[in-house]
Amino acid sequence: MSNPVKIKKGLKLGELDAEADRSMLEVCFIDNGQLNNIIEVTSPRSIILGRTGSGKSAFLYKISSESEKSSVLDPNDISIRFLEHSNIIQFFNELGVKLDLFYKILWRHILIVDLLKLRYNLRNESECKTLWGQIQRWVQKDSVKRRALEYFSEWGDKFWLETDEQLKELTEKFTNDVKANFKGKYPNVDISLEGAKGLTEEMRTEIKSLATQVVSGIQIKRLNEVQKLLRDHAFNDRQKRYYILIDQLDEDWAETKTRCRFIRALIEETKSLRHIPQVKIITALRRDLLDLVFNETRDSGFQQEKYEAYLEVISWSREDLSLILDNRVTEIYRRQYTKDNVKFSHIFPDTRKKTSETSIGYIIDRTLMRPRDAIQFANECFSAASDCTNISWRSIYIAEANYSLKRLNSLSEEWYEFYPGLKSTIEILRGLPDTFTRSLITSDKISDISSDLSDYDIEGPCITVAKKLYENGTGVTEAKFVSEVLMCLYHVGAIGLKISKSDSFIWSYINQPRISQGEAKRANQIVVHKMLHQSLEIKLKKGKKGKKVKRR
Repeated sequence: MSNPVKIKKGLKLGELDAEADRSMLEVCFIDNGQLNNIIEVTSPRSIILGRTGSGKSAFLYKISSESEKSSVLDPNDISIRFLEHSNIIQFFNELGVKLDLFYKILWRHILIVDLLKLRYNLRNESECKTLWGQIQRWVQKDSVKRRALEYFSEWGDKFWLETDEQLKELTEKFTNDVKANFKGKYPNVDISLEGAKGLTEEMRTEIKSLATQVVSGIQIKRLNEVQKLLRDHAFNDRQKRYYILIDQLDEDWAETKTRCRFIRALIEETKSLRHIPQVKIITALRRDLLDLVFNETRDSGFQQEKYEAYLEVISWSREDLSLILDNRVTEIYRRQYTKDNVKFSHIFPDTRKKTSETSIGYIIDRTLMRPRDAIQFANECFSAASDCTNISWRSIYIAEANYSLKRLNSLSEEWYEFYPGLKSTIEILRGLPDTFTRSLITSDKISDISSDLSDYDIEGPCITVAKKLYENGTGVTEAKFVSEVLMCLYHVGAIGLKISKSDSFIWSYINQPRISQGEAKRANQIVVHKMLHQSLEIKLKKGKKGKKVKRR
């Protein structure tokens, strides 16, 4: 670079949240080859699956900005809190009545209404009436499809309402249907949480049986006919595509159990709406959240492999991540300083002395192969080198200390629902060599970690095993506790494993996402991820890396 400029304080290659990073995404989006699978309506790939920071929201933003007809559905706008706190839902939950079919009906209604709004730009009751007239003309010569008229007759004038109002209307109707079915034998039953708690065991058994019949008897045929009607008349133009994009499912929009049931119902309805060829429902979902959903909703006959065709698992190569950083350096320097084509290599240092390691390789090695990690590390490098013209290796080491601590904290936050005790569990690695065997995990360390986990008043895999460790008759040994811990740490990406001497190290974000207890028990060698070396004070073999630099 001619006339080098100093790095300004606060200079960043982008924000870590896709919503706040839109201006950079508009010019720096990198397609890793998976965008076409997601955007192609004939492809079943409709669930963008990846860990936090893998770029799921960025893909949705790209589809939204480039497609002519798309809408974004935010679960925070669906008033699930209202649903789970409604008397009818609390009544059924207390009785143990499964509401999966009801949740599927809710999603099918919400998605169909959203598609109609997108297709016909429905904004008020008058426009809904115009659509109603058109629908009547569609079915004049088809007696089978006339059953769909019942649905449109009942709901057609309400299509323009907001999603949360639609849900409240549906819940109210469901409540009235239940009351009507109970009226004959139990006319005075209080349909509420307190009402369910006040029932005798005999009444609970009878009412649960009757309630299960009511839920199972929900008429879904009308909605099936509606789908066929829309397929044949509303979405039959092969030149037009319609997308409903769903994000933010990992946010706190409902209690965990309700959220899991609702997400499972969404996945089922996404499959159902594949019958409308010009329509695609695309959902962004975290890998750990999907694992949680399947664990919470698993029933007899469940086969997870049946869902594989609908999953597009986001993955990035080293070349992809290098290109992301390179493009962002160019763009940020163009905006801030110069029109020259500034590259990553112009700002970051050359290969480290006595090694063949490049600065961009050093950064990528300390990520979980996700764009957000690479951008976060690079941002820390710019922060450490503020007021300098270039970034030195010393700045990178300073940045690594800050980045490593943030990654440690982020892992605990990211996996809290699945492993609420991760913040304590991961401490079992503190002070260990970067590559170690199970024998180096001492009884004293096991005692300290299990004691901390036992103090948690929430359920979690490692917490449960820790509490059983010193209880008589549970059969939980220190070895079994260590296996549970290794399974957890492997799953979140904190460690890699070599199952046998002849094997290579495997990682959850590159190879298989989880390991069994048997594999954890047979682990020949364990390696701590480089992103955690600084924050967990991991001991490195001499010559592996230059001197450590304290965080400033």
